[in-house]
Amino acid sequence: MKDLLRQAVSLSLFEKCLAAVVGVLLIHAGFRLLEQAFPRRFGQADARYKVRKFVVFSGYLASLLFLAILFEDRLGRLSVTLGVVGAGVAVALQDVVASIAGAFSIGFSKLYALGDRVQIGDTRGDVIDIGLLRTTLMETGNWVSRDLYNGRIVRIPNNIVLKVPVFNYSQGFRFIWDEIKVLFTTATDCQLAREMLLRTAKEAIGEYLIEAETSWKVMSEYYRGANPPLEPTVALVVNAGSLEFSVSYVVDYAKRTAMQDRLFTKIVQEVAHSSGQLEWAASGTAVVNQPPTAAAVEAHPSSSTRAAGRTAGSL
Repeated sequence: MKDLLRQAVSLSLFEKCLAAVVGVLLIHAGFRLLEQAFPRRFGQADARYKVRKFVVFSGYLASLLFLAILFEDRLGRLSVTLGVVGAGVAVALQDVVASIAGAFSIGFSKLYALGDRVQIGDTRGDVIDIGLLRTTLMETGNWVSRDLYNGRIVRIPNNIVLKVPVFNYSQGFRFIWDEIKVLFTTATDCQLAREMLLRTAKEAIGEYLIEAETSWKVMSEYYRGANPPLEPTVALVVNAGSLEFSVSYVVDYAKRTAMQDRLFTKIVQEVAHSSGQLEWAASGTAVVNQPPTAAAVEAHPSSSTRAAGRTAGSL
């Protein structure tokens, strides 16, 4: 080992640069093979991911260690030059440096972890990879329902987390409040509609309620906040001559679309079996005091027009 170090020190600068390129390529190729082969020995996907990340990090560390050993005799003389060059590189690559700082911020402040559903800026999805420079999301929403995958993989620079709000659906309280609106006519039995909607919501979220209460108690140990009502609520407003009921409830963040489908299916069944006591309001809006068209005037002349016609005929 000592002989190898002596030989490395005795090389010229050109030979060291050439050896550095060859050595880094060999190290990269070796760890690339390890990255592909070694994780396969682990059965669980989470374990394979962690092993792969460890191999990649070890490859970077091995390359830096190799270069430090190779240029050990010149590091002292190049310290000032490297400092000046490093400052220039830091300015030129400020986004890269900021992304590395963002990666440390994500790790130390626990903004999110693998598997969390987050919204970073305007992009929402599940975290499938956290790299040194970028976070990779499996996107949800956009042209599909908001909690369904749309098939796109989004890579977001880590420096973004230092500039925009980061919303995490998974940490602490794993539930969200959702709301649906149901329109009935004014002829509808208001009390019956309220009772039906409240009963339907309680039956639908019954499986979540106990879990949501437990989750809120756990989160309240780390954060201070008022205890919100977790039971479903129904509110009524009169909107354009219709009874508009708003049904609010808690639901698992990944099952919002499925819960809306379950609620509306049950509500449609209840209305169908209400013997006319519950009536859907028309979705269209009526146009009031619309001026008559010329065709309507010709087809249905006004009383003054008809009177003028009779007078002209008598003359």
